[in-house]
Amino acid sequence: METVEERLERLEFYNQLTIESVDLTAYPFFRLVMEKKLTEQEVNNVFLLCDELQRKYEMQSEEGFVHYTPLLLHFAGMLTPKLSPRETIAALLQQEKYISLMEKLYELSVRYE
Repeated sequence: METVEERLERLEFYNQLTIESVDLTAYPFFRLVMEKKLTEQEVNNVFLLCDELQRKYEMQSEEGFVHYTPLLLHFAGMLTPKLSPRETIAALLQQEKYISLMEKLYELSVRYE
């Protein structure tokens, strides 16, 4: 009978094979999630963070704000340490998630490089 450890090891191996063999170019954020071994809760937290910041960005844009650096700082500060802010922004943008927010955050991240 297979132990839990053996089963887990086999599933991790299968996951690695999937990452390497499937063309995930259309899903760079999901690929990043798999490569960095994020949990479901960590991924949900990223999406909740993006939802919150997207609402703030839209509200601030409507009110005429022009300085969005606090949004970038909030994003970077609340992101799981497993992810790089710039890499995550680029992956979400390429996967066409939170497009307006990610375009602004990417622009700011390049500026403050």
